[in-house]
Amino acid sequence: MKKQSRRHFIKDKLWKGLILSLFSPFSSMAKFDGSQEESIITKDDGITTDWEKVKSQFTLVNSRKHFNTASIGPSPRIVQDTTIASINYINKYGIEDHKVVEKTRAKLAKFVNVNPEQLAIIRNATEGMNIVARSLKLNQGDEVIITSEEHIGGSAPWMTLQNEIGIKVKVVNIFGNAEKFVKLIKSSISDRTKVISISHITCTTGKVLPVKEIIEFCKKNQIQSVIDGTQALGQISLNLKSLQPNFFIASCHKWLFGPKGTGILYMNQDFLNNTPPLFAGAYTDQKFDLKRGIYEYVKHASRYEYGTINSPIIAGLGAAVEFMDKVGIKNVEDRGKYLAERFRNKVSQHKDISILTPDQLDNYASIITFRIKQKNGSNVCKELRKTSNIVLRSVTENNMNAIRASFAVYTNEKEVDELAQKLLIIANR
Repeated sequence: MKKQSRRHFIKDKLWKGLILSLFSPFSSMAKFDGSQEESIITKDDGITTDWEKVKSQFTLVNSRKHFNTASIGPSPRIVQDTTIASINYINKYGIEDHKVVEKTRAKLAKFVNVNPEQLAIIRNATEGMNIVARSLKLNQGDEVIITSEEHIGGSAPWMTLQNEIGIKVKVVNIFGNAEKFVKLIKSSISDRTKVISISHITCTTGKVLPVKEIIEFCKKNQIQSVIDGTQALGQISLNLKSLQPNFFIASCHKWLFGPKGTGILYMNQDFLNNTPPLFAGAYTDQKFDLKRGIYEYVKHASRYEYGTINSPIIAGLGAAVEFMDKVGIKNVEDRGKYLAERFRNKVSQHKDISILTPDQLDNYASIITFRIKQKNGSNVCKELRKTSNIVLRSVTENNMNAIRASFAVYTNEKEVDELAQKLLIIANR
């Protein structure tokens, strides 16, 4: 066996120490094979990230090639172990353990750079979007602007209000118009526009939208900005203190690799101070006296964590944030873009494959959506799942007939190259 280089020895020791500090005290299951794959991403301190070791922290079976993180992100071992340990803990002592919520909130708030009191831990983005839509007290004739590439969870709450009370939902077609996005949004407003609700990164084609510009435009025009950040959280670096939207909503079970049934809802302080909670009960109050008929709601986002909560999955969510912090969100962002670009370069030269995701560096991250001429996208996905255990997502929204590939930290170059090769074979048939 070749003697390890001093550089690799130091790297291996540092990485093992990093993971042990991450997994303790919840997990005794973390193991490393000691492999020394050549690194791709370099941290600021000059220590390279061994992506095979990152991959080893996920329990996906080796035969399964998961390119569908934009739908479901499998959780790493530490998240699974922390959740299970928390289940055992609350049942051992017969407690609810609401304290774990505050610990996890603090980790999440630091991760996205916000005041913890403005951040609620909810079930998913759909719940968050419904809370916002129902709380803004819109009236008949008020307008809400959304885009043609919103997820059903980001659009159905507004459509429901259109059916119920007669608000007007304007759908701006942004397909193929990424460079004109801001102009299209601005040209759609009127004096009745109350809300602009858009994705930070679209779930259909993976466009990274210029949300900061839209948020600033909303502020100048007294319009509520609502950002669906589900595809952004864990895929790219986020700084909500810099963005300052009125609302930011995200699921945590995709790119953040959190437990299923976890999400976040950020709300501006003015809303929290002046709007009553949509739900009332335990943990929504700062003063409650049934005998005297007194109920005063708390002016923190925590009021949306009413009643008995599922503390084990929230503990697991905290572990997910720690995992991402240890790997480094900038490393994760760069790695995803590197793999996405590698894939794009391998398939884009084929005359029958068209890439729908923008190619400008600032307009895409870890998602590539494409079409294969004269091929049904859903059928291609089914074929690859059946014959090669490759998981993609067909994009049927707006009759796009496209295929979406997501590139996460548990994906390596070999898997990317295999996917590209399989698709080229299909395109050549």
